[in-house]
Amino acid sequence: MILREVRWGLLWRDFILEDGRVIPEHRVEGCPRPQVWRKVNEVSERERQEWEERLLSMAGAGMDPRERDQPFWAELNQYLAYTYLRFKQTGRKSQEAEQE
Repeated sequence: MILREVRWGLLWRDFILEDGRVIPEHRVEGCPRPQVWRKVNEVSERERQEWEERLLSMAGAGMDPRERDQPFWAELNQYLAYTYLRFKQTGRKSQEAEQE
């Protein structure tokens, strides 16, 4: 395996291999514990929109998300985790406002 690039995703680092496979940091032996994730509020609106456009483009090209070491799976997982955390954070703020 030859490492081509280390890239921050919406939340965590991905390791892109020469053959195009994408390995998330948590699957790399010897990765830091606990893993470093970006905070949801560190992701810009522009970055999120670019991510969504890439996902739409990949889906339109017929990429299969079931191929787990391919870019579409990696991008989809990052986006799903980001969306979950964003809505979880929004829900927490709503609950705090209701309690006041």
